[in-house]
Amino acid sequence: MSITPYIPPATVSALPTGIWSGAAGLPVLPFLPGQSPTVTKAPKWSTQVVRTASGRERRTAYWPSPLWQFELQYEVVRHRPSADELATLWEIFNVLRGQYGAFLFVDPTDCQVPSSTPAGFGTGDGSTKTFQLQRQLASFTEPVYAVFDPVVLESGSPAGAYTLEPNGQIVFAAAPAEGAALTWSGYFYFGCRFLEDEFSFEQITAQLWSGKSLKFTSLRP
Repeated sequence: MSITPYIPPATVSALPTGIWSGAAGLPVLPFLPGQSPTVTKAPKWSTQVVRTASGRERRTAYWPSPLWQFELQYEVVRHRPSADELATLWEIFNVLRGQYGAFLFVDPTDCQVPSSTPAGFGTGDGSTKTFQLQRQLASFTEPVYAVFDPVVLESGSPAGAYTLEPNGQIVFAAAPAEGAALTWSGYFYFGCRFLEDEFSFEQITAQLWSGKSLKFTSLRP
């Protein structure tokens, strides 16, 4: 079942309207006028700690990159025939069957790799055609799940023909030359799933509702 993309008003989001149509066949969690501007966000790692009888510890890091934990609040959401934002949220939650399905999330504060500082994602070797797109957080690099309207460069010049695959992979028609620096700029999504199978709202007046917490986690590309 398809989900009609929700295009937020320009007063709510200045992002390109096309970004809300999703990518890789996945819908985008709608950004609504009543959504709190505060997004709770935290990286989560997985580390095993084994302590010996002598008190020494052995630590094993299982993940190469974190999973991001998100929480949104909806202060006021309309539920009226002319503006049914509550139905928009319930639609995506029910179509995805709660925790079952995956979706894309656009973090308004963290969704773009600017053209002034493109992100590197590999170096050509003359034979490899498939690369995983990445983005940088200062000195830290992590994979990108999906992108919108990317500009891909090979040693600073527009790259040759390529296709974008699910999970943020890019496949070149011809392998980039050996030593060619591969970079990209544009918008990216977090691939996510809900953390619960229940999503409750409270009616605060005749046609206005409030939702205190919607929790979800990013996925591994």
